[in-house]
Amino acid sequence: MKNRIKNLAIVFATTILFASCSDFFNISNKQTLSPDNFPATLEQVDLVLTPSYSGTHAFGIYSFYWFPMGIYLYDHTTNTYGSYDERGTSMDNYGDINSRYTTQMYTDIMKWINLATNAVEVIENYRSHAPQSELSQLDYMKGQALFNRALAYWHGQIFFEIKPDAWGLPIVETTATGVETMKRKRATVRDTWQFMISDLETAKDLLVGYNDLRRASEWAAKGLLAKVYMQSLYIFPDNKTKAKNLMEDIINNSRKSLVSFDVYKDMFYGNPANEFNSESLYEVEFTTNYLQNGPWAGYSTGSGMPLVFGAWFLNLDVVFRAGKEDQTDPATLEDDIITSSKSSEWCNNFIHDANIKRFGFWGVGGDTVPRRTFNPNFVKTNPRSIDNYPYKLVNDTYIDESIDLKYDKTKVDPRLMICAGQPYVDTCMDGKGRPTLYDHSSEIINRPDLLGWHHRKFTNLLGTENGPAPYGKNQSSDANVPIVRLADIYLLYAELIKDDNPATALEYVNKVHRRAYGYSPDVACPYDYTSLTERTKAYDLTDPLANDVIKYERWAELFAEGQWWWDIRRWKIGNTEAEYYVETRHGPITWKGDMSYVQPIPLAELQYNENIQQTEGYTGR
Repeated sequence: MKNRIKNLAIVFATTILFASCSDFFNISNKQTLSPDNFPATLEQVDLVLTPSYSGTHAFGIYSFYWFPMGIYLYDHTTNTYGSYDERGTSMDNYGDINSRYTTQMYTDIMKWINLATNAVEVIENYRSHAPQSELSQLDYMKGQALFNRALAYWHGQIFFEIKPDAWGLPIVETTATGVETMKRKRATVRDTWQFMISDLETAKDLLVGYNDLRRASEWAAKGLLAKVYMQSLYIFPDNKTKAKNLMEDIINNSRKSLVSFDVYKDMFYGNPANEFNSESLYEVEFTTNYLQNGPWAGYSTGSGMPLVFGAWFLNLDVVFRAGKEDQTDPATLEDDIITSSKSSEWCNNFIHDANIKRFGFWGVGGDTVPRRTFNPNFVKTNPRSIDNYPYKLVNDTYIDESIDLKYDKTKVDPRLMICAGQPYVDTCMDGKGRPTLYDHSSEIINRPDLLGWHHRKFTNLLGTENGPAPYGKNQSSDANVPIVRLADIYLLYAELIKDDNPATALEYVNKVHRRAYGYSPDVACPYDYTSLTERTKAYDLTDPLANDVIKYERWAELFAEGQWWWDIRRWKIGNTEAEYYVETRHGPITWKGDMSYVQPIPLAELQYNENIQQTEGYTGR
């Protein structure tokens, strides 16, 4: 992050060293940093504020674990190439209390909350002796700190139980200054949501007039608060009017607008020209770090998440064993031959097949994996390419039929092509900058029933996740992650008013829908929905989204952006989603009721904090 993570190591150490309580250190030596003399300037206050932004870049959050070892598994955005470690139980919606992934997420969320709280306290302590000319800037800083604390709690929902009087997370209003003060009890779900709401209601007012997209702004706070209101309406139904007014304020006064389809289809892949665009209310910024190989140091300006869900591609340089692959027609073999190569170290995940079907792509070969045979037109002495390769598909019409189906907007949602890459059909780039094809991964080569489409959002479309520039990203993706964007707000607004004003609700759904189909959001188009119960692109008539336009549009528009799990939780549709997805590589999905919406408090926390309460249904206190 260009403006947020500079001097991060120093800042983080300083923040932990000097918690804002005046008795944390009793040091009067002015040659030594202490609460008596630090921070002494607004710039130094900003150094304490900066770590509250670093939470998004923690190892357990967007630096590595959040999507591939967390959210993508809970909502079945992704499947895995095997029943890998603790990820298996996560895919079955039953968390493992020993999971290193859940443990890291919990640790990093609580650390993030403490860093933001520390910033609030430091700002207020500095305010007590600040000149009048600095007070407005301190308000701006406090608004940012409160936003970041609420954002940390928003991510912490994976640990919230569902019932209002069940357990949420500990409420951290003061910075922990020792081991004992870190041993907090969990608040109720109701109180935890109210704490977030209070922070954001204060933050939105403090941030009025500030619109730095790389920091928390007025519209970032209002956008996140709109989402928080919607997620907690089942607890606080009286906030419906507040939510409506807030979303109308964003729609009418933020000067935000949906970007064109040309920008939309390119804004998830690290192209700075299409990030921080007119649709963005808040996004997490990443920049490739060529000085730090991957996220292993704990914090990084780049993300390592795509290392896990990066694509497999056709290896143009594959070497065949003499007398083996070069003489055996793969069409005669039980399983296909291996020609795939990884774009990163792992590439463990692929898009769950049920998602491809939900986008409408099925039939015409879309429900099978094609076989390959010798390519009679291959010229061994010429450079290899997509067109000059030793093998070709047995079905010569498969590629054309797949492309024709994919571009048929009457059958297939065009957002599929933004989210997913089809093996043997869609193009990508290899580590040498050469056009190649997505390949069927060697890890499921013996599973012809699995389609194995690859993730595209947040991956490197111009090369690989590994390697140096210009085609590699040093295990350090520069793709920004959106937290709130206008399309999200439009769909939430439609959901909020659908019973009172269905015509207006339908129009806001259609604005998002039109853009996805390449049309202006504000002009009727041939693909408009005519009702909120119209048939969607979901192929299967039994799909719970087949005739639910709002739910389908939220799923399709925000696919793989880490939002769907929150929708599943607030609508309480986990059981029907489990029935739709049926199984993962771990086995059949068995929905276990309310506990399946929640991750357990990790065993490590239970062992060190005797005051913490375990989630209902899980082992431990």
